[in-house]
Amino acid sequence: MSVLSKRTYKPADERREQILDCALQVFAQKGYHGASVADVCARAGIGRATLYQYFDDKRDVLVALADRIARRVADAVDARAPLKIPEGFVPTEEQAVAFVASCFAEVLTVVFEDAATCRLLLRVGRGADGVVDDMLRAIDESLLTLIEADLIAGQRAGVLRPFDARFAARFFLGGIEKIVLTYLDEDRPLDVQTIAREASVLELLGILTDRSRQSPPDPAPRATPRKKEGRR
Repeated sequence: MSVLSKRTYKPADERREQILDCALQVFAQKGYHGASVADVCARAGIGRATLYQYFDDKRDVLVALADRIARRVADAVDARAPLKIPEGFVPTEEQAVAFVASCFAEVLTVVFEDAATCRLLLRVGRGADGVVDDMLRAIDESLLTLIEADLIAGQRAGVLRPFDARFAARFFLGGIEKIVLTYLDEDRPLDVQTIAREASVLELLGILTDRSRQSPPDPAPRATPRKKEGRR
């Protein structure tokens, strides 16, 4: 019995997601450039005509996979409740780090939830007419809005000093994004909590030791000028 003979009816949204899931499996196995539309159809148990009801071609499937990640991140950002900080509240260093780490972990969890697609896009999308760039721009915009809103909330509560919140959000996001892309591209273990913790410590406390932050270093001793000896 052939694979195509096992076709079953699915609602349009469910069928589209099934095609994307099967395409991801095929691309991961054969490589994007080595896979064909026929391979995707065989894995999904559908005919070409069914696939073309949802996608124009193989590249359109890749774009849809990128859009799916960007949409999931945007939905997660939209669903997150706005940050509320009691006026006058002054967090301890550990509380501040824990809070920022939890925020980073929320975002990283959403992205890494579809790590297989992210890896695929990084490896084959670089030459696919800006597919990766478009995905990253969409994700960046969602995350920038979220981080900027949190920073402004901290400023209004008096927890953070006055600064350009948009600039700081871009600075924070750039560092996190680089970490994420490196982990994905190098197939490194994705420990969300560790990444979030280290990123938050670097963003808030820098690279100084505890002792360096608590007290400034002693000034370097000045050389005592020698007294000129008079002539004898």
